[in-house]
Amino acid sequence: MICVGCQREIQDNLKECPYCQFDIDSYNRIKSLSAKFYNKGLEQANNRELSYAIESLSKAVGLDKTNVDARNLLGLVYFEIGEVGLALTEWVISSNFKREDNLALEYIDKIQKNTAQLEAYNDSIKMFNQSLEYIKQKSEDLAIIQLKKALQINPNYVNAHCLLAACYMNEKENDKALSHIEKALQIDISNSNAIRYFKMLKGNFSASISRTIDRRPATINIKRKSISKATGTQKGQILGFLAGVICSFAVIFILIIPDKTNDLNQRINELNTERQKLEEKINTMIMEKNEEINNLKEENKNLIETNTQLQQKQAAIEQGEKINQAKELYNNRKYDEAASVLYSVDEGLISQEIKASYEELRNKVFPPAAKIHYDRGRSSYSKGDYDNSRAEFEKSLLYEQNANYSDNALYYIGRIYEQEQDLQKAKELYNQVIERYSGTDGASSANKRLRNLE
Repeated sequence: MICVGCQREIQDNLKECPYCQFDIDSYNRIKSLSAKFYNKGLEQANNRELSYAIESLSKAVGLDKTNVDARNLLGLVYFEIGEVGLALTEWVISSNFKREDNLALEYIDKIQKNTAQLEAYNDSIKMFNQSLEYIKQKSEDLAIIQLKKALQINPNYVNAHCLLAACYMNEKENDKALSHIEKALQIDISNSNAIRYFKMLKGNFSASISRTIDRRPATINIKRKSISKATGTQKGQILGFLAGVICSFAVIFILIIPDKTNDLNQRINELNTERQKLEEKINTMIMEKNEEINNLKEENKNLIETNTQLQQKQAAIEQGEKINQAKELYNNRKYDEAASVLYSVDEGLISQEIKASYEELRNKVFPPAAKIHYDRGRSSYSKGDYDNSRAEFEKSLLYEQNANYSDNALYYIGRIYEQEQDLQKAKELYNQVIERYSGTDGASSANKRLRNLE
């Protein structure tokens, strides 16, 4: 077999690599535990308990990031509940771990070939996020419009169904709310928000759900195994039984042979002695079991520590891969893509050996990326495409806030909010421009807009 740690060939059935001391036994235990969570998630997905399946499959890939079967299924579950972005994320990670004979590559290819549908899914997410903003502004009517549009594009978007149901409940339109709750539960019977709303409207969930929710047929066939657990007899029960036996013997001897009191007493003493021996034996067994339990707890603790170390190593590798990917994009002059990848790097997981290289690359990538997004924002603004314009300006400020155009980027975001009649937000942004970029053209323009709004 090949050691996972050093990639050398070693004997089978070893618990530790003789070359690099890699803990093979713990590694195999983690892989086995990951497989168990995958099987559990598979069964839950088969029962359309998709929220539970997400929890189990997330544990599976958390223990073993290379478990592509679990990751691919997790992506399918996300796709089923309308979370296309999360699904693609899992499939992309899966394809990085296994480049050949991987279903994730087929899933990604099918979605990429249908660019119109992919853009539609992206629009549904934007509409969902916009509806959240409307709800914060107490404009539930506008939120309902956005959510309806999102569900027309993405009918399986469970979170959109639940949020739309909540809006209808707030508007006292309970029949409409119940309709969307039932649709959400048809997709994911274990969704906690849908269950909570269902109980609020219908009362008892378990009694009502079978009459109102028609579960879709499962598409994954699995074999269930029943596991019987032996129930141990407690010490008190054994001693009580023995005491009952002793009393029974005593009664029999007293009733049947009253003239043999001495023999009876002797027999009782013998039984008491036997009971004491059994009690000592039981105490010894309990001590041994407690020691075994403590050993298992210690073993589990070591297993968790090993798993944590493996996760940290894997995380560091992933961050390094991101940095290399960003460097390649930078060399190809794809500054905006390089900045997006580099921004997703978790600095806390970077090793000290590559931290200086990471910071140097940031200083090279972020300034040109910020300028690209600023120029795109200006172009979209001039066309009246305020949503894209705002997003581009915000990305520009995310990467660079001290460029000679940063004041204008923040000013234009304020102008967009003013165009959308969100005057309070517009004033806040104008004040930020004045405070951060005093003496600039952006600050001067912001000051004029503030005076016009007062």
